Amino acid sequence: MTHLSGMLDRFHSGYEKCPTSGCWNSKKANNKGGYTKFVAFGRTLLFHRVSYELYHGPIPGTMMVCHRCDNPACVNPDHLFLGTAQDNMDDKIAKGRHKGAQGGERHPGSKLTSWQVSELRARLSRGENQYSLAKEFGVSQSIISNIKTGKRWSL
Repeated sequence: MTHLSGMLDRFHSGYEKCPTSGCWNSKKANNKGGYTKFVAFGRTLLFHRVSYELYHGPIPGTMMVCHRCDNPACVNPDHLFLGTAQDNMDDKIAKGRHKGAQGGERHPGSKLTSWQVSELRARLSRGENQYSLAKEFGVSQSIISNIKTGKRWSL
């Protein structure tokens, strides 16, 4: 029990409670993505996963520990929930944190502006060739097709 109590002491001394958000923010430097590592029983684990297991029990199989607060440094067990990789991605998109969630010209990878897409749609409706439009606008034919079908720059 000494090992476990020592680990619990390190766990509870490793975060600071934020009075406004309710987050328990890790005091240590975060790795890429803002997550913090925690060493327990000779293994390096993610701090939020340790918190989940301490308060809620084992994490089944391939389940992920997700944050309701969208704060990867938070280890508050009340802010954590289990989900599949798809659940995590759906949550990210629903909360607007996914780069792809930014539509149109606000998307970091966008090569077209809204007025160009409007022009493309008009010209496509008149039957202009997708390949020639792609060349003129400096994009691939598949982008033009996706604009036409609404897969990109949805209607």
